[in-house]
Amino acid sequence: MPFLSIWTQPTKTIHYLLEKRSVKLTLLLWFLAAVTNAPTFVPNLLQLFELQAGTALLIAFFISFISMLIGWFINAGIYYGIGRMLGGSGRYDELLWLVPIGTLPLIWVAPVNYIVFAITGGHQPNIMLDGSWTPFFAFFIGNLITIGVGIYSIVVISKGLGIVHRFSAWRGFGVIAIVMLFFFLFITALVFFLFFFVFTPY
Repeated sequence: MPFLSIWTQPTKTIHYLLEKRSVKLTLLLWFLAAVTNAPTFVPNLLQLFELQAGTALLIAFFISFISMLIGWFINAGIYYGIGRMLGGSGRYDELLWLVPIGTLPLIWVAPVNYIVFAITGGHQPNIMLDGSWTPFFAFFIGNLITIGVGIYSIVVISKGLGIVHRFSAWRGFGVIAIVMLFFFLFITALVFFLFFFVFTPY
């Protein structure tokens, strides 16, 4: 079972899934990943729209699933291009099968996300309004667990990039680091543009 072996034998699991190339399993991974991520989007939806928490959760699931399917092809292209720049030899179709593998560890966070959702009611915790520290601590601990699993997911993708591009896992991590750097620079530039050219009244 790749859902378990990804924790104990990540390299062997990556090789197995890259060779298996199962469309059904890949779609299942994206479905479960969307189910896992949906509760994390609910607070934003509740701030923007007057919705019931359950309705917001359903909408968040569809948004997550669609965005993940779109991001699947984009991420594969980015990993392909940057990997090639760093001397890799992987093909785009190989990267397509690798990208979903990174969701395997994160799927295990689903119970945590839904426990936090149940405690907070889908809202961003506010100690002053809630009158209790429980939602805040649940939200905080949930984020810590997600960050820890996310780091392991980066390790898995780094190993996978090393396998697909035929170079080291460290160089695979370099691909991810470059992606994160470009994303950070893009967000920073976007915020700068919006602040100085859109929201500034003069």
